[in-house]
Amino acid sequence: MIGLLRKDLYMTASYCRSFLLILAVFLGVGLVNGESSFFVVYPMIIGMMLPVSILSYDERFKWHIACDALPVSRAQAVSSKYILTLLLVGLVFVLTMLAQGIRLGRQGELEQLWELPGMLLPIGLVGPALLLPVIFRLGVEKGRIFYYVLVGLVAAAAVIFSSGQTPVNPTAQVQLPGAALVLGSLAIFALSWGLSIVLYKRREL
Repeated sequence: MIGLLRKDLYMTASYCRSFLLILAVFLGVGLVNGESSFFVVYPMIIGMMLPVSILSYDERFKWHIACDALPVSRAQAVSSKYILTLLLVGLVFVLTMLAQGIRLGRQGELEQLWELPGMLLPIGLVGPALLLPVIFRLGVEKGRIFYYVLVGLVAAAAVIFSSGQTPVNPTAQVQLPGAALVLGSLAIFALSWGLSIVLYKRREL
């Protein structure tokens, strides 16, 4: 499992540099101009796309076939991708919170920071939770249409959300719904994890 995860992290650093550069740019723009929620949300969209990109490279290099011949179970192969997703989403979340914390702190509006987890984490978790089972069952190429549709829907939701203004209230009005969204997203992610293992075990490579 550790070896699989290290391989995925090496591939992310080697083959996804353009994504990482775009991520850094949007984090910087969000630090300077965080009034638009799009610049705050888009780094998380990039974070949720990275594991799918790694799966695409795996399929291109026929790694999934080679991995099936190794003393590694299919459940471990699936779990490595879900753990990678958690690591990347967690990293993007922390970086976004730091950038926005600096921006809001300068403006004297740090209490607005508590609105972000309920917006960022559901995007980072639910997107992959919906997409990964399809890819593990059908493969990246056959699941690509669903991938583009999902990314488009998430991006559209971010634009729609950024066009509205949410009242700032760091008490129950914001925190309780936000906490429920995060917990619900974690539950969906966990169900997706189990479903992907079942579907991948049934897939013929």
